[in-house]
Amino acid sequence: MTSTTADRGVIILAGGRGERFWPWSTAARPKQLLPLASGGRTLLRATFERALRAGIDRDRIAVITSQDLREACQHECPGVRIYGEPMMRNTAPAIAAASSTFGQESALAVLPSDHAIDDETAFAADLERAFALAAREAVLVTFGIRPRAPETNFGYLHLGARLAERLHRVAQFKEKPDRATAEVWVASGEYLWNSGMFVWGRRTFFDALRAFHPEIAALESFGLGGGPEAFAQALKPRFEPLPSISVDYAVLEHAPNVVTIEAAFDWDDLGSWGAWARRQPRDARGNVTWGSAVPVDCDGCVVVGDGIPAAPLGLRDMVVVATPNGTLACRIEDSDQVRRATEAVRARAAS
Repeated sequence: MTSTTADRGVIILAGGRGERFWPWSTAARPKQLLPLASGGRTLLRATFERALRAGIDRDRIAVITSQDLREACQHECPGVRIYGEPMMRNTAPAIAAASSTFGQESALAVLPSDHAIDDETAFAADLERAFALAAREAVLVTFGIRPRAPETNFGYLHLGARLAERLHRVAQFKEKPDRATAEVWVASGEYLWNSGMFVWGRRTFFDALRAFHPEIAALESFGLGGGPEAFAQALKPRFEPLPSISVDYAVLEHAPNVVTIEAAFDWDDLGSWGAWARRQPRDARGNVTWGSAVPVDCDGCVVVGDGIPAAPLGLRDMVVVATPNGTLACRIEDSDQVRRATEAVRARAAS
């Protein structure tokens, strides 16, 4: 088929809880609703605006989130359909449910709401290429990122046969490696980071689901009959028995028709305070600050004061976050382990 703008849609995944940004992130205000994007925008709004600038009509964008976050997401994405999940079932069921609300001939892009991308021109060009490819061939298109370092917090794509410039088949999906393995992969030049962004034809996606998880593929006919308000209630009896499984595990690691475009745009998965800080302006002593942050005689620190002041004294390479929900202090190098702190706080509250 020939892809036109009217055939294209975007699904924005906004159901995550983002515990690595505790105590700034909470269940009511998770990572995608924090002002972590450029210009002080929330990550969700930045994702939505990026889709608009790529030429996707507002009425062809759908956000899927948890039911309790629909109102907050609507504020960030005005005029867009916001669908609530009745319970969390990971990305494969969420994408299937949201895809069912688009017409059968649609080509769909799936965009997580917590990525940082500033080169929107390059992003739009690569998205256009992916849509054209998905309309022309029955392939599942991923975006791979050329590694900048032997990162252990990302999954990887092992490149297969080269099909065109910056276009390869995917030989294998790889889980997050240890440091030594990541160093070998990056040095080989045969691996890309898995960005978690995808483009495919709606039919192609459901065909792949039917092959590996027909119980999830049964959602194909679900969503065309109702609107966003009744979505969660109508979906609940179908959603509840489904496995909680990511789209990578459910489809992409098994399907023979997965290809990857090596992205020409910048990209970061803001999974920690340290990752966020890499993209922020710094003061004369290398500190990143937000809100009521007053670093005193500090160097290379991340300091956030949201609602209350944060005033660290004489620190180096530390994260200090003060909010009414709690206070965090850790070394920047340990900021990807903040979930341990949230688990400890929950355990203390439950005891």
